[in-house]
Amino acid sequence: MSRRVMPFHLILLFVMAFSSSVFAGEKTDDEPDCLGTFSNMYFHQEAGDLLGEEIKIVIGEERTDDDAPLIGIFQQAMGAPLNPVIVDVRCGKDGVEFALPDDEYGAGSVFRGTITKKGIHGVFTHAKGARDEVDLPRRASYWDKRVVH
Repeated sequence: MSRRVMPFHLILLFVMAFSSSVFAGEKTDDEPDCLGTFSNMYFHQEAGDLLGEEIKIVIGEERTDDDAPLIGIFQQAMGAPLNPVIVDVRCGKDGVEFALPDDEYGAGSVFRGTITKKGIHGVFTHAKGARDEVDLPRRASYWDKRVVH
């Protein structure tokens, strides 16, 4: 190969490597790792109640306005588990956010928080202004712990 063709091949190789990581939806160093399970759900032995919240964040189907939309499967338990719901999740340098649907979870509840390697910390703000502070450690789902092998 001539010396003029060699730099072209190196540039092409670099572009291909960079574009494959971008299209794979990989995060940059300054972006939080938004994918995974975050849960504080537990069984209270004395009361016999299941309590807490958890969300599993995954990549959903591509849409025209998002490269890799994030979808959350959110569940809350207040004595007994409520049905899980699907939520659109926004996550980036500025934090994580999702809104709960207008059903058994109540109209207008929005979660806003920060995400780290250890988990999610934030606040649910409800329609009438009530606020609930929540810590959701990054860990296996409460339900995964119940699997028997």
